[in-house]
Amino acid sequence: MAYAEDWGELVFNLNCLSKRTAKKQFREDIRYSWGGMCAYCRNQRATTLDHLKPRSRGGSSLRSNLIPACTDCNHSKGSESWLCWYQQQEFYSEVAKELIEEWIANKRYETEKLNERHINTIDRTKVCPAAC
Repeated sequence: MAYAEDWGELVFNLNCLSKRTAKKQFREDIRYSWGGMCAYCRNQRATTLDHLKPRSRGGSSLRSNLIPACTDCNHSKGSESWLCWYQQQEFYSEVAKELIEEWIANKRYETEKLNERHINTIDRTKVCPAAC
């Protein structure tokens, strides 16, 4: 296991990474979460990340505001609202819209955490007979 030599290194999944490598892994993880495909058109490989709420309008670079997009979709959307832009596209899909909204709300993460808690509470609530 590597130890951080200076503050320029970050920890990601318990691996010591440089800031540049951590950022690259962060971006790859987002693309991987969507199967490497553009979250909008689902036809092309995602080569960029799009800010759902554009940075020019106060959007952050948090995971919930970043979505994988192909170059065509990212440039076409520009600094428009993602929903207004997406509903005007010929490849618009209600299912994809719902998936993007879940991503924004981070519901998948919350559901996984609830499932983990449920599994753990089942194990902890077993009643054992008292030893006499």
